Amino acid sequence: MLLYVWSREFPTAQVNIYGLMSLKTFYLPWAMLALDVIFGLPIMPNLLGIMAGHLYYFLTVLYPLSNEKHILKTPNWMHKLDLWWGHAYQAIGRPVQPERAAGVAFRGRNYWLNSN
Repeated sequence: MLLYVWSREFPTAQVNIYGLMSLKTFYLPWAMLALDVIFGLPIMPNLLGIMAGHLYYFLTVLYPLSNEKHILKTPNWMHKLDLWWGHAYQAIGRPVQPERAAGVAFRGRNYWLNSN
């Protein structure tokens, strides 16, 4: 489902499958389905993911573009949770910078090549 939605959001991006072939991301869910068929894996999980992804993409992107009606909206409690989480994150401070956490041993020496 996530792969399908991502492939619809960025349809012209190039993706490389196992180093064998390159294709546009629009075709990636179908290529992964074809690989599962080739390898003898069950295809029902992929088909359900493609259907769920298409339904989600239709309800959140395509339908609102045509009618300006949002059928599938994020609930208010989720917006409130997002606001609370942002305030809680600011209250505890930002995480320690990696260069400070690593100490002196991993700081680097800044040597320039071919500098006399």
